[in-house]
Amino acid sequence: MAEQAPPSNPLITNKASEAALNVQLHPLVLLTITDYVTRHISRQQKTPIVGAIVGQQNGRNFTLEHAYECKTSLQGDGRLAIDAEWFADRLEQYKDVHKAPALDLVAMFMLGGVEGPAAEHAQLVKRVQEVTASDPAMLLLFHAEMVDQLQGGKLPITLYESVQEQDGGEAETKFRELSFEVETGEAEMIGVDFVATGAGNAMAVQKVEAGGAGEGSSKEKEKKTKGKGKAKDGEDAETNGATSHILSAEDEELIAALTAKVNAIKMLNQRINLIRSYLKTLPDSYLTESTSTEAPPEQTNHTLLRSINAMLSRLPLLAPSTTYTPTPQEPTAASKEKQDVHLTSLLASLTRSISEAQSMGAKFHVVSREKQNKERNTPFGARGGGGRYGGDESILAGESGGF
Repeated sequence: MAEQAPPSNPLITNKASEAALNVQLHPLVLLTITDYVTRHISRQQKTPIVGAIVGQQNGRNFTLEHAYECKTSLQGDGRLAIDAEWFADRLEQYKDVHKAPALDLVAMFMLGGVEGPAAEHAQLVKRVQEVTASDPAMLLLFHAEMVDQLQGGKLPITLYESVQEQDGGEAETKFRELSFEVETGEAEMIGVDFVATGAGNAMAVQKVEAGGAGEGSSKEKEKKTKGKGKAKDGEDAETNGATSHILSAEDEELIAALTAKVNAIKMLNQRINLIRSYLKTLPDSYLTESTSTEAPPEQTNHTLLRSINAMLSRLPLLAPSTTYTPTPQEPTAASKEKQDVHLTSLLASLTRSISEAQSMGAKFHVVSREKQNKERNTPFGARGGGGRYGGDESILAGESGGF
C-alpha cells in the first residue's frame, strides 16, 4: 500500500512569482541569529524568539545585512505581541546609523519547523506591516531541529516571501519560498574570524546545585579550622588552575594559524582521495598499458582527465629542489640580507654627513658675507682712529655746543 503524501501547508502559496527576487544573505545576520538563539536557550527563557533584519532594496534585489532581536510579549489569549513603540524606535536608530547606503526593514526571523510558516508567523508579519506602514516583509525561519542533522553545508534556515492573496474578498497573508545567496564582505570576514578564534577561550561553567552549595559551605568551614596558611595555599592553587586555561593573544593566533593549516590539509587530502577514487573506476589507459584493448566508456570526462594531467605536470614546479647545495664560500640569503642592512646604514650615514657639510658651508658663507659687508660700509676714519673725518666730527660737535 502506497504511503499518502503529507498535507501541504495552507499558508504556502502555489502560485508562481511573476519576477523572482534576488536575495543576498550576509553572514553577520546568521551570527546574530545563532547568538540570540543560543543565549535564549541557555537562559531558559520562555518568550518567543523574534527579530528583525535590515538591508537594502533595489527593485527586485534585496540584501540582508544586519539583524537584531525584538521586544515581544504574550497576550492573554496566547498570541504574540510586539512593542510597537520600541520596534519603531529601534528601527529608526538603525536607519540613522546606516545612512550610506540607506538600510530599511526587509525581513523578520523566528523559529519554525521545516514544514513552513504557521499562523503566528503570518500574524507577526501582518503586525509588523501595520507598525511600519510598508510592504510585507520577508520571513526567515530558523530550524533548530536541523542543527544536529546538517549535511553538505546546508544552512538550517528557509526564506519566504510574503504575498497578499484575495480569499473570499479578504486579503490573506501567504508565503512563497525563496532562494538566496550568501554574500561575504571584508568586514564580515573579520567578524567571522573573531568568532572562530574566540571559541578557543570558551569555557563551560557548570551550574551549582542547591545540595552542592550546602556541601561547599560545609567544606569551607572545615578548611577554616585547618589554619589560615593551608586555606591560603588552597585558594592560590584554585586561582592558578583557573587562570591556566586562559590563552594569550600569541597562543590564540598560533592556534588559529595551525587550525587553518590543518583544515587546508584535510580538504586537500579529501580532494586527492576523490580524484584517486574516480581514476580507479576508469579502465587501463592505452598510454600506460600497450596490451590494453578495452575502450574507454562513453561517459568518460576527457576535460576532467586533461585537467588532472595538467595538474600532475605542474607538481615538479611546486616541489622544492633538493639537488642544489650551496658551497660555504657562496653567500647565503641571510648573509645577503645582512649586507643589505649594512649598506643601507652606510648610505644613511653618508647622506647625513653630506647634509651637515652643506649646512656648515651655508653658515660659513653667511658669516663671511656679513663680515665683508661690515668692512665695506665702515668709514676709513673710524677704522684708523682719526683723520679728516674725525676732525670734521669734532668741529661739528663744537659748533653744536656753541649754539
